[in-house]
Amino acid sequence: MHVQVLFVLWDGGGNVNPVLALARRLGGRGIEVAGYGPPSLAGRFGAEGVAYVPREVPDAWDLGAMARDVRDACERLDAALVVVDYMLPGALLGAELAGRPRVALVHTLYGGLLAGGVPNPMGMAASVEGVNAVRSEHGLPPVGRLADLLDACETVLVTCPAELDEREDEWAPNVRHGGPVLEGAGPDAGWQPPAGDGPLVVASMGTTAMGEGPVLARLVEALADEPVRVLVLLGDHLDRGRLRLPANATESGYVRHAAVLPHAALSVNHAGLGTVLAALGHGVPQVCLPLGREQPANARAVERVGAGRMLPADAGAEAMREAVREVLATPGYRAAAQRMAALIPPPGTPSAAEAAIVDLLSG
Repeated sequence: MHVQVLFVLWDGGGNVNPVLALARRLGGRGIEVAGYGPPSLAGRFGAEGVAYVPREVPDAWDLGAMARDVRDACERLDAALVVVDYMLPGALLGAELAGRPRVALVHTLYGGLLAGGVPNPMGMAASVEGVNAVRSEHGLPPVGRLADLLDACETVLVTCPAELDEREDEWAPNVRHGGPVLEGAGPDAGWQPPAGDGPLVVASMGTTAMGEGPVLARLVEALADEPVRVLVLLGDHLDRGRLRLPANATESGYVRHAAVLPHAALSVNHAGLGTVLAALGHGVPQVCLPLGREQPANARAVERVGAGRMLPADAGAEAMREAVREVLATPGYRAAAQRMAALIPPPGTPSAAEAAIVDLLSG
């Protein structure tokens, strides 16, 4: 099997969507692509018609094992280019061992999260000492910092607009802000919003468990008497029917952003970057309630460009109600979101990120 682009990733929620969108776009150009990662993602790739090779191991985060497995996968699949989730230093090592050109795919802010030359989530998966132990085992010279792994890539491809990021003077020379790759409506095309006349407030707190149940409960309580329609989108890990919904609220399982956001007046979300970018791409203002990880930085970016408000996740019902009222009533928030939308290609259309990978293949 010959694969022109091998995507190496982990099952982290929002990091998966840009990979799938890129893989579909490249496949539509006749480029052979495949994913490589945990078995839990095989179904999602299969549903999109994208080849996938599951990696079944006792410890998915073992640096040495990942480096060896990715090296072997590159050689077995004859991969021409490897696109690696930047939070997998072991996979970057494996692609280096295989002698393949590599792209580090950054699915978070870059400058807004810089610490020691890399966005700080990269340090969640490895230390410099751990990386150097693996490098020594394979005869590679040591690195002085994790940033050296990114600096050695052909491109560090950031899936957010440069205008949303910051600290431009600290971006490494190979960093390219390709902007988001938004997935289309797909099987959710034709989705219809709940009946009613009020503006639609879409509440979505992501697809991975982060203790969001109480936040959603306070939100629907806060908006129970407001002249809005509230749609709560629940991840598969949450039980339907557990929320006590007022008359103006309904709940649903996951609906793709491209199907629901064109109907929305406001997105209330956890500030996961995928959701933030999807809302901005549709010109929808936001109220962000970051739950953890890098989400506070994303929420601050939304405020910085004027496209919404940020509240702590433990905000009370009154604070939530006030923020929703303000954002809906102030035209400047929507205007700022629409300015950002003008910088983001519509779902399902070519993106700078796609072009960057095609350029590397043809170069």
